[in-house]
Amino acid sequence: LIDNVSVLAVRDGSFKPLPFGELLESDTKGIKAPEFYVQDVWRLKPSFTLTVGLNYGWQTPPVESKGRYTLQIDQASGQILTPGAFLGARKAAMPTGQIYNPNFAFLPVNNANGQGVFNIDWKNFGPRVAAAWNPHSRGGWTGKLLGDKKTVVRGGYALIYDRLNTVSSVIVPSLGIGFAQTLNVTTPACNATGAGGAGCNAASSNPALSGFRVGVDGTIPRPVVPQQSVPASPAWGFSNGRLTVFPETLSFQVDPSLKQGGHHAIDFTVQREFKGDLLLELSYVSRLGRKLQHSVNLVQTPYQQLDKASGQTFAQAFDNVALALRAGATAANQPWFENNVPGGTAFMIQNGRANFVNGNINSLFSTLDQARMRNNLAPFNNYMSQMMLMKTANGQSNYNALLATLRKRFSKGFTFDLTYTWSKSLDQLGNIQNSANTTPNSFNMDAEYGPSGFDIKHIFNGLGFYRLPFHTDKPVLKQLINGWEVSGIFTARSGDPLVVVQGSQVWGGSLFLGANSGAIPTVSPSTFSNSAISGVKGSNNIGTNSDPGNRGSGLNMFGNPEQVYNSFRRVELSRDGRAGRSNPLRGMPRWNLDSSVGKRTNLVGGDHPIALRISFDFFNMLNKVDFVNPSLDLTNPRGFGVVTTQLIPANRVDGSRWIQAGVRIEF
Repeated sequence: LIDNVSVLAVRDGSFKPLPFGELLESDTKGIKAPEFYVQDVWRLKPSFTLTVGLNYGWQTPPVESKGRYTLQIDQASGQILTPGAFLGARKAAMPTGQIYNPNFAFLPVNNANGQGVFNIDWKNFGPRVAAAWNPHSRGGWTGKLLGDKKTVVRGGYALIYDRLNTVSSVIVPSLGIGFAQTLNVTTPACNATGAGGAGCNAASSNPALSGFRVGVDGTIPRPVVPQQSVPASPAWGFSNGRLTVFPETLSFQVDPSLKQGGHHAIDFTVQREFKGDLLLELSYVSRLGRKLQHSVNLVQTPYQQLDKASGQTFAQAFDNVALALRAGATAANQPWFENNVPGGTAFMIQNGRANFVNGNINSLFSTLDQARMRNNLAPFNNYMSQMMLMKTANGQSNYNALLATLRKRFSKGFTFDLTYTWSKSLDQLGNIQNSANTTPNSFNMDAEYGPSGFDIKHIFNGLGFYRLPFHTDKPVLKQLINGWEVSGIFTARSGDPLVVVQGSQVWGGSLFLGANSGAIPTVSPSTFSNSAISGVKGSNNIGTNSDPGNRGSGLNMFGNPEQVYNSFRRVELSRDGRAGRSNPLRGMPRWNLDSSVGKRTNLVGGDHPIALRISFDFFNMLNKVDFVNPSLDLTNPRGFGVVTTQLIPANRVDGSRWIQAGVRIEF
């Protein structure tokens, strides 16, 4: 007995159907990335060395054996779309009050006159230059400052290109529209008058509810693969009295003008040697990332769309309604909604109150656009797919750091290395190439510009090793006294940046797979605590998940989570150019001490020595408890700031102290 049949229909690179049972496979020749490098070194003086180099290479687009890649085009003009040109035109139309919403189509690369998934970037020249100066100075103040060949000054610059990875360049274009389609056929009701009719479904008086019996009522119905036009453009909109939106869930594409991103690497270091085998090193390091990969959404909602009749923008209308509803007040009618949405402001509030409060811009546009289509008005957005992701490369990041290192070379059984880093890393979101999340604001990448997720202002690392000076030549005692060693590693760092999450539709970036944007602080985040505080119960439904009386942990990052929660507001589209990521809180700082005690005993001397080494290693020697930073989400007030999880370091299964004993024979 069956009631439906589902088949995955698969097509070749020209959208021609393949036999049922064919798999949707990607048989791809990956990217080729030849590189050439030339370098020369000139010792212009005994104390001065210059190094100059040049790197050059290119990366080819992938080629699928059946040509199952597509290019996204403007259906009317047939022009291949690039995100820069398309989003630029859409952004330019908003302040004029014009709707820029061309329909999309998808053209197989086999029909694109030699155009590949992306064009080869032939301009990837990477120059490198570096210099080192070891001055020879014996007298005067320069001799005292620099020493005689005791100082080295180094500096360098390099332009280094990224390598495109498989996810962004091979897998993403393989998920394009047109090559696969799920077909569903509902079987007819069982034939109650046929052979064995009484066994159809005697318990049912409605034959339509009866199962279809294979071999009795007929053969299994076979779905028919519909013809697919070239280019493909799944139908959406309002026609024949029926509203159809989102015939596709996702569209994945690669920018045909994709460039290889890279970074400008800049280093400057001064190193000075002192007595006692000491080296002091002061450094400046900069990494300036450019043309970095990220994903944009071609159906980013036009949140700055102007209503020419009133001069009001959607952003202004939205903010006026949202602020009133968040304050529990009655929202006044807004000209933008009255002039552009059937039913006006009242309709929008009735069908989207929660979306106004939480800032779900995409959901609001979906509501108003469907109302427009039901009344034969043109929508502002394309509803062929819930998200039209396109991988492109126009992101940027900036990292700058000052480093200080004091190092003692190993001598007299002792060595140490102390390093302090003061740094700042900024980017527009921090997604890696593999990420499937789209940027929250495809019109303005800098709307999310702020500290990177891995930005750590202060880092200190110290390590040391000391061979204890106990020594005796007495045959019995030397096996107990000689060869003891102690070592340790101490690390300390400031907290990670923490963003109070508002949601993923703040700028109208995407219905889903959109990255979260942060709420905006109304007071300086530096005034808030960043350590786990015990005994916090929360109040007014904020932070109350930590209440130990209700099985909570009793720990919260804030002594008064309600006060901190109320110190953040949601983004206002009409006046805010950037979200709260630009001014985050800081998570809990951490420090740790690992230590080791060991002893080496010589068992056999001569030309083939054998030694026995025993050791006791202490990880997290002081058994210090560190916690995972808590969730800070305006849509989850009960969990705001609540600390629930102990931090487990990498390559460990527990965060508490570990003691490891070892015995080793060295020969």
